[in-house]
Amino acid sequence: MLRCSILSIAAAFMLCASQVHAADCKPAHTVQEFLQIWNDAVIGPGNRSHACTLSLLTFDARITGIVPDKDAHARRVIENPRQFVAWYQQHPKEMFWERTLHSTVDVYEGVARVTRTYEVRDSAEGPVKATGIEDFELIFQVGEWKAFSMLWQDAIPSKPLPEGYLPSQH
Repeated sequence: MLRCSILSIAAAFMLCASQVHAADCKPAHTVQEFLQIWNDAVIGPGNRSHACTLSLLTFDARITGIVPDKDAHARRVIENPRQFVAWYQQHPKEMFWERTLHSTVDVYEGVARVTRTYEVRDSAEGPVKATGIEDFELIFQVGEWKAFSMLWQDAIPSKPLPEGYLPSQH
């Protein structure tokens, strides 16, 4: 009985903790708002506040990057929200500017999937350093959208982004 009570209290605490908002971060009531708030929170200098980034993720979110190792073989790096933010905190001079090239959004009730391709620069107007694809899985809880999963991979010369994921050339 005591174990059940402790687990219930812990679960309630984690749910409440995942709902806390940074003062400078508004709730994402639509998927489009989530994407804009995410961009505003993540893009820019590494020494920015990361409270908003954390507030956009569920407490148990998983952020997975497929990154090349020293031998150029793909490996997975799986992080929880705190680990994801800690990387930026450990690299305060790191500049990260991402521009969306193409995106698709699929929503069904309280779940959504966003796939988008991007280009990365060291500054807002600098040369493109990388391109890639990222996929967000979102859940609508307590009136707002939060990411519970994110998967990303930079393109490599031998495997460029598929044409269907590039901007339309109209």
